[in-house]
Amino acid sequence: MLTGSYRKRLDADLIRWVGEGLLPADSAASIRQSLAREGFKLPALLGMFGGLLIASSVVAFVAANWEEMPRLVKLGMILVGLAAALGIGARLRARGSALGADAALTCGTLIFGAGIALIGQMYHLPADWPAGASLVAIGALLVALLLRSNGALIVAFVAMAAWSTGRWEESRGALHLPFFLLYLPALWLALGRTNRFVHHAAVLALALWFALLPGDWLYGRFDYGVLAYALGLATVYVVLGAVALDRGGPALLTCCLPWGLLALMAVLSVELIRILDASESRAGSAVWLNYLAYGLAVPAIAALLALARERRFALPLATALLIALIVPLVFWSGRVVGLPGKAVVAGLILVAAIGFVVAGVSGGVRRIMLAGSALFGLAILILLGQTIGTLLDQSVFFLVAGGLLLALAGGARKLFARLSPPVEAR
Repeated sequence: MLTGSYRKRLDADLIRWVGEGLLPADSAASIRQSLAREGFKLPALLGMFGGLLIASSVVAFVAANWEEMPRLVKLGMILVGLAAALGIGARLRARGSALGADAALTCGTLIFGAGIALIGQMYHLPADWPAGASLVAIGALLVALLLRSNGALIVAFVAMAAWSTGRWEESRGALHLPFFLLYLPALWLALGRTNRFVHHAAVLALALWFALLPGDWLYGRFDYGVLAYALGLATVYVVLGAVALDRGGPALLTCCLPWGLLALMAVLSVELIRILDASESRAGSAVWLNYLAYGLAVPAIAALLALARERRFALPLATALLIALIVPLVFWSGRVVGLPGKAVVAGLILVAAIGFVVAGVSGGVRRIMLAGSALFGLAILILLGQTIGTLLDQSVFFLVAGGLLLALAGGARKLFARLSPPVEAR
């Protein structure tokens, strides 16, 4: 999917390239026409929305008269609606209307899910909504496989995430390995799709499973070791997305990058707030998950350095990720209460933010640059809201940090000038 910012930037580049004689005007026009053909087709999009509205109308009508209908009529309506939606979707697919077909197939998948709930209600079956969610996931997977529906695949990811969450809640935090019986086939299907919503749904479903892995931290006692675990997993997500971008890997893996960056920003911001609060600046309890997360994160960073084609992108990104991983270790050293510990954590987070900005600018990856800028801004706001020691201590901290940053800027300018040879030498 082409974003407006990309189109504007490419159009400006095409104008500049034509003006500099690097690209013929005919080629630039061909590129613009090619991009125009990749946009959404308005009739198909309007048809998809219209189909969803009609389906909503039918659902509302049935709900209004549900109690007065005999059981067999209710069951027949569910089956007829399901068959009609799937049949229409298959016919539209054969006629080349991909969006309309996907809308119909998604509607049929939702009817299937609603039918499972209604049949359970009609025949007073035992209340086990996680089992119902697993049945919805299976049905949606079949539709996604047989009829190549992206919407059904998204429903499958949502349903299997609900299934896993329900089992986790029932068992008060027990590991739910059956999740992968459905997730792995769905992931295999998602890898072959180009739809970005499908890719994000696959990444988020797996992230939710990992979030539930530490056990009953959501309803029980929260331990700050969860933050270190989340930081390690977020690092792995960022590395997967960065390597996929750098080496042209599967498009699905590139969706790991924004979610990993968001998790890193959230965890590091919470860690900075904690270090400045005397009542919260305490270590977490290290469990096997912390060692597992760091055991995956550190080799992942090493793999980023080894596999990346663009060193000026990989090196600052790897450095920023390693610095971020050091932050929880400062807490667990037992020296976080005093002023030095607060200054070290604040400094590490600011340096990590700058590393993300450098990596984003060097590699031309805007989302990494924006994440670093946002993290830097959040850190400054947190530091202004909660002082490091006295106001004089905070003033000295900002003065030293600003001076070091200016020195770093000067050194980086010289380094980039040395790494970039003149145009004639290339």
